[in-house]
Amino acid sequence: MITLLTMHELQGFTDQELDALHELYLALLMETDPDTPDRRNILATLENIERTRGQRSKPATRPPRSC
Repeated sequence: MITLLTMHELQGFTDQELDALHELYLALLMETDPDTPDRRNILATLENIERTRGQRSKPATRPPRSC
């Protein structure tokens, strides 16, 4: 069974590790049959990897300055 990785777990990985995991899970996706638990875990993990990457690329927002 292929493990689902949560966003909480993925936040501890470096950008390079996330890239490698993304490639690995894409390769696994090509090998799985449709409508299987493994495929669902792979797709969810890929989404979590992409969300984690997206959170890191967003600039930090500052509170509005008061006059």
